[in-house]
Amino acid sequence: MGTENYRLIAGLIAAHPGRRIYGRTRLQKEVKLLQRLDFPTDYSYTIHFYGPYSEGLQADICLLESFGMVGETIEVSLEGKQYYVLSAKDPIALALPEIATFQDTIKLLDDAPTVVLELAATYDAFRDSGSDHHDAVARLRRKKGPKCGDGNEERSLELLKSLGLPTT
Repeated sequence: MGTENYRLIAGLIAAHPGRRIYGRTRLQKEVKLLQRLDFPTDYSYTIHFYGPYSEGLQADICLLESFGMVGETIEVSLEGKQYYVLSAKDPIALALPEIATFQDTIKLLDDAPTVVLELAATYDAFRDSGSDHHDAVARLRRKKGPKCGDGNEERSLELLKSLGLPTT
């Protein structure tokens, strides 16, 4: 992975409100979907517990943290679950032209609940690997089970549609 990925990931984090992303899962899914929209990073993904996951992206976050460009803290939700907060230390990273090009998309992804983002990225990964719509939905339901309920599956497909990614 080149140094370009580092700049872009720091810029992506900086593009969020408060220069923060709440959750490693959110960052993983956002980068995966942004790459599908030609965001110029080149991370490889595999299907993992929470859907598409890139070991390379996680390794780069650790390097960004050691370089002092990104901070990572652990917080606890109201339900008592731990999650990571990633924060960009340098607001200059926000000025990257590649980030400006994707700012509206980043806002759309940031506004989506994490579970919807997780379902959207997982469905899209199934489609990207060759599944048609019906097979991708069946695989999504098997993989994510109850997370698909409460309208989350429908909202995830609406999110993908608004991004211009295939849903049918």
